[in-house]
Amino acid sequence: MTKKEMVRQIAAELSVDQTLTRKIVQQCLDKIIEELTRKGRIELRNFGVFEVKQRAPRKARNPKTNEVVFVDAKRVIRFQAGKNIAKLLQDAPSDSA
Repeated sequence: MTKKEMVRQIAAELSVDQTLTRKIVQQCLDKIIEELTRKGRIELRNFGVFEVKQRAPRKARNPKTNEVVFVDAKRVIRFQAGKNIAKLLQDAPSDSA
């Protein structure tokens, strides 16, 4: 699902203008990003936790040339689903069949 599709569905379900819905969705995403850059963690009850983690520097291999390359340390976002979502995902039928 894209952000555009999400905006369309939410606007239709709530019978509100897509422009307003797009602004609200974008504002929510901006607040999540702002909080992650400021505090490094955001917990959304009944959804999950987004957390910034430090990934250590490491050696990797270029698959085309088989050459060893060094990858610098970097910060990455980790998401851990809440218990409700994790259970729903386990109970849902798989699409990969």
